[in-house]
Amino acid sequence: MADNSPNSIERIVRQVKAARRVSTPLVALVTPDPAATIRAVCDGINGKGKGRGKTEAPKLSWDIVRGFQPNNEEGLRAIARIVADPSRDPSIGNPPEALRLAMKLPESSVLFIHQAGRYMDSPMYLQALWLLRDMFKMDRRMAVLLTPGINLPPELAGDVMVFDEPLPGEAELQQIIRDAYDCAGLDCHSPELDENLLASIEAVQGLSAFQAEQVVAMSLGKEGVDVDALWDRKRRQIELTPGLKVHRGAETFKGIGGVETIKRFLSQVLNGQARPNAVVFLDEIEKMLGGASGQATHSVDADQLGTLLSYMQDQNAAGMIFVGPPGSAKSMVAKAAGNEGGVPTIQLDLGGVKGKFVGDSEQGIRQALKVITSVSNGRTLWIATCNAISDLPPELRRRFTLGTFFFDLPDAKERDAIWEIHEVAYDMPMDGTDPRPDDDGWTGAEIRQCCDIAWRLGVPLREAAGFVVPVSVSASEQIEKLRAAATGRFLSASRGGVYRRDDTTNKPAGRPRRAATTHDED
Repeated sequence: MADNSPNSIERIVRQVKAARRVSTPLVALVTPDPAATIRAVCDGINGKGKGRGKTEAPKLSWDIVRGFQPNNEEGLRAIARIVADPSRDPSIGNPPEALRLAMKLPESSVLFIHQAGRYMDSPMYLQALWLLRDMFKMDRRMAVLLTPGINLPPELAGDVMVFDEPLPGEAELQQIIRDAYDCAGLDCHSPELDENLLASIEAVQGLSAFQAEQVVAMSLGKEGVDVDALWDRKRRQIELTPGLKVHRGAETFKGIGGVETIKRFLSQVLNGQARPNAVVFLDEIEKMLGGASGQATHSVDADQLGTLLSYMQDQNAAGMIFVGPPGSAKSMVAKAAGNEGGVPTIQLDLGGVKGKFVGDSEQGIRQALKVITSVSNGRTLWIATCNAISDLPPELRRRFTLGTFFFDLPDAKERDAIWEIHEVAYDMPMDGTDPRPDDDGWTGAEIRQCCDIAWRLGVPLREAAGFVVPVSVSASEQIEKLRAAATGRFLSASRGGVYRRDDTTNKPAGRPRRAATTHDED
């Protein structure tokens, strides 16, 4: 859950100070905003060196482009001590050389290393870091490894203390918004600000302090913060996180025919006692975690599975799994859930968090979950769709505590409701002059496809139906296997209670099929 202390970065400062008191030589800070972190840590560490009187401890930074840079006067003198000619800094572009020079830093020095996780595949860099451990511990020097995420190699796993900086909480975001008002010459204590302050905070949760400052400033006008503009900019910022996408569709349950049970159940969950602040949507989860089925053999898939299991348990995250043939409205219901509850729907693509560098994939899933936690303030509803649930590990299925729902092909009554929705959407005649085709075994997606083809070609529905191959025909064996697996085991998305496959499933409901010269009966 997001840190709601007055300033979330204060926790990092306290942790670094505590580590410094016991002479911890190597510290990694997982931070989305290295510049702000350096400022806060430098301000928080007064750092009087032993026997140094009132002289402040040297504080300096290193990055691969500029080399060594001072963070205070003592840091400037320390750089002069280890680099003869700063204009020809030999550490520029050479991380191992930077660490070799750092061995000569004076006692009590604090060295911040930017993008420290990027160089972990270099044996020289790893060896140099390991050598710093004992040298720095002797005289209270500290190397602070700055990174958005880190996966320590075995050589360093026991030598580096890792602190994870939380994204800003409500109190810090409130102060950022008030500061933006003040900088713009607006009354930061005005009643107008107080009225939309909560909505503004919700609109920037999940962003780093720097990102929040930027989007608030860009959304601020003479009348105050434009919350809609904040949400739009926030969506773009969230989508900079690999694997995350904020769904922008306008789907609602009203626009989905059939599956009344799951729509009713979801509405109650979204407005119930533990109302979620975000819906997390995983589409076709069995394909994302294909390498994690049964005995997990692929290290990345196994890590993602383990991370998801731990996260959902630790956060007490509620969730449900939707199983059924393609086109049976599983994804539509999942996407509409956020709109129905007035919360964002965040689509998590586990394949999208995988990276090409060592440790990137492990860092990616953790960063994505960190953003999800902050956006939702730790209150999420997880919805996963699946076409083959047998491919999912049992331990993952157990984490979706609100149940597994089976979406069967719609029956005649449900198909009638789906036809009406799409006939209205495509402005088709409702007086029986364009009769519907025989739709036994059709999914909602196929009904929409038929209406779309008829509209595009300007042909009757029955002619357009000639271009539709129902999934009940193309994948009949798969559907029967799904029904057999669901019977007595999963909940029904349409009828309530446990799903039962029987002879009445998907048979006409006794209602006359619409003809060219008749109206639908009531």
